[in-house]
Amino acid sequence: MKRHIPNFITILGLIAGCISIAYSTGGDIKLAGIFILVAAVFDFTDGWVARRLNSVSEFGKQLDSLSDVISFGVAPSFILYKLMVFSLVEGSTRFNIAEPGLIQIIILSSSFLVAVFAALRLARFNIDDSQKLSFSGLPTPGAAMLIASLGFIIDQRDLSFEPILLKTWFLILFLAVVCWLMVSGIRMFSMKFKNYSLKDNMLRYVFLLLSVVLIIIFGIPGIFPVILLYILLSLLTSRMQPASAASKS
Repeated sequence: MKRHIPNFITILGLIAGCISIAYSTGGDIKLAGIFILVAAVFDFTDGWVARRLNSVSEFGKQLDSLSDVISFGVAPSFILYKLMVFSLVEGSTRFNIAEPGLIQIIILSSSFLVAVFAALRLARFNIDDSQKLSFSGLPTPGAAMLIASLGFIIDQRDLSFEPILLKTWFLILFLAVVCWLMVSGIRMFSMKFKNYSLKDNMLRYVFLLLSVVLIIIFGIPGIFPVILLYILLSLLTSRMQPASAASKS
């Protein structure tokens, strides 16, 4: 029975992603984002449990990827779609969601490029053995949480830069950057702990500590700077590693 426990947790993450989509279609981007966060917790937990129970399997790997396409590809696409709708409503009194123009249809449809690039990212991950200890490109949970956190910031409506986030041009630029990050060759560190020693996990502990500080300061919208911090730390460490390797040689 224990070999099925990680798969059950994966399925819970898949259900969380489906619930997120349901809330997005209803216009509640905050709850939609929260269920993406719930899915991310399940996504981290299923791998950890599988390693602890020594029940890692090819079936579980494929199920996890299929679940991730829904929870971290399709679900954030729906959040971005809703944000695009809000931006078009804010930007033009002539916009009618029932009868959008050709350009507006293209803009709205572009939201689902997140699902496309998430699928590409996951397909490459499944066949790339070099991504066991680190990742090539931004992991799909990170990309999904970045999009969800944008929804959290806009939902608060108490920040001076909030109007910029509802500009269509900004959302298109944001979409392009997120999609590129997922399939880029930038090395991103993994949050998988082989042990809990400070020496072997210094980067992970620093990231977790700073993340807690950001969440305490900003609340749930603090997830946005947390993901940016993850990307920044990954960029810094990826630049330092070749230099250190060269010095050893």
